[in-house]
Amino acid sequence: MTHITEEIPVHLCELLACKEQRAKTQLSWLKTYGVPLVSFSINMPGPVKLNLISEHIFAQGLAALEATCHEQGWTLIAQQIHHEKTGPEGIFAVQGVSASILKKQMIRIEKTHPVGRLMDLDVIDKQGKSISRKAYQMGRRKCLICQEDAVICARSRRHPLQELLTKIEEMAHADEYSH
Repeated sequence: MTHITEEIPVHLCELLACKEQRAKTQLSWLKTYGVPLVSFSINMPGPVKLNLISEHIFAQGLAALEATCHEQGWTLIAQQIHHEKTGPEGIFAVQGVSASILKKQMIRIEKTHPVGRLMDLDVIDKQGKSISRKAYQMGRRKCLICQEDAVICARSRRHPLQELLTKIEEMAHADEYSH
């Protein structure tokens, strides 16, 4: 795990610039590798995106992604990981699998891993189209606190940030003890 000495808040413009750069990288990788991609980041509420908890969750997700690829006989032909103040993220080019099967396995990780709910494992097909959860009759993610639609809770700021962060910390610590 990376040592993080200072938790730095991120501004919206920085998050948007990061998202734009991620999209450019994805397009470049699709041209270079011609295989489905996994774009992996952490769902971390609040202005601080890079901290010990997000790093722990990212490490767990990375291990789950690598284990799934190994178990399925798929090859990670390229990967790029960043630990910026916008949060840990990675992009992975996966050979030997269709985007639809890859998405099903990423959904499985998100649903079954102890901290999977905090992982955002997006799959981009060879044509550059993001494969949505909706395509697999998966509804929107549920709120960590009340199990309602997470998007609605986030937009309305239904729950205090500290309550969400406490819940995330509890999940991460429970995961530590389950290994």
